[in-house]
Amino acid sequence: MASSILIANDYPPITSGIATVFYEIWRRLPPEQTRVLAPKMPKTQQIDASCPTRIKRIRLPLGESGIAKLLKTTRTLQWTLVQGLFNRPSRIHCGQVISSGIAGLLCKKLYGIPYVTWVYGSETARLAQGGKSANLMRKVLEESEWIITNSNMTSEEFLSFGVPKEKIRRVYPGVDPERFAPTPKNQDWIDKLEIQDKRILLTVARLDQRKGHDKVLQALPHLPDDVVYLIGGTGREEPRLRQIASDLNIEDRVHFLGFVTDEDLPTLYNLCDVFVMPNRVTEGTALAGDIEGFGITFIEAGSCEKPVIAGRSGGAVEAVLDGQTGLLVDPTSETEIVEAILRFLDEPDFAKKMGQQARQRIQKELDWRILAKLVEDIL
Repeated sequence: MASSILIANDYPPITSGIATVFYEIWRRLPPEQTRVLAPKMPKTQQIDASCPTRIKRIRLPLGESGIAKLLKTTRTLQWTLVQGLFNRPSRIHCGQVISSGIAGLLCKKLYGIPYVTWVYGSETARLAQGGKSANLMRKVLEESEWIITNSNMTSEEFLSFGVPKEKIRRVYPGVDPERFAPTPKNQDWIDKLEIQDKRILLTVARLDQRKGHDKVLQALPHLPDDVVYLIGGTGREEPRLRQIASDLNIEDRVHFLGFVTDEDLPTLYNLCDVFVMPNRVTEGTALAGDIEGFGITFIEAGSCEKPVIAGRSGGAVEAVLDGQTGLLVDPTSETEIVEAILRFLDEPDFAKKMGQQARQRIQKELDWRILAKLVEDIL
């Protein structure tokens, strides 16, 4: 049986929601039916040795400059054409609509190999506002056998872009509920951060504007003095966020944890009392129009039975079911954010119920094993 191949320019040890989706799903697929093409980086040997998936690593530039992106697309195209010529995969899964979608398109034209394209939300806002990139995206999508979306919101985005409804398949991100499970708070972390007897808010995400860290910081002075805020992640917004904390005189209540390893994630989620990420649409930057396609950290926290607060924006409204697995707020409203946090802190039974219902939903619908079966049907 011919193997399918996944072109994954986001794949561990790269840390992103996209990388997590590909790693967790592909490691649960029949290894004899799959291969992965991914960037070569430090620590890749250790990751690949622990995974049954056959992985080919290639050196790709990891920067975000125009030249880096062009070189990444070119190198990906070269390697995929070689794979298509000599190995003849049964199908190609393109992890990005442009950087690997071009490779899928050419392999279809040259070798007759069908391909599918994975999308995550905001691509039409960021990449297809007229010109050559818009035409190229339309061609990739037109020739693609399937379009795999991560939420109904993303599906609607591409329906509006002209993709036929029958070509769209939705595969939500998921969680391993055995790994992300409720446990007592870790005393070593409490001692290290000096947060004994504190009530803890947590956000785990890249430090980008759309994640809403700034709104949580602005809410903090309106919350009781025993509430502290842990921020896990790195990114372009860190200097601005630190300045906000300084201006509000809340530096002693905010802990920037930096990069959080995969091994530490379950411990960190279980450390908090409330997970909060009031995501919103990015404005006024080069990433204007960027939106949360789903939000995998919401369901990771929920799997640990933590009450979750999300912005009423993008695919987060599917990751967090309002009043069932968490609370949705207007991400621009400091008042709504404060009220939601206080409700969870002041009503522990309600908070516990939300966390329990979130975990039940994950076990029933969002376990990686369930989601992998959806992808197995289109290998």
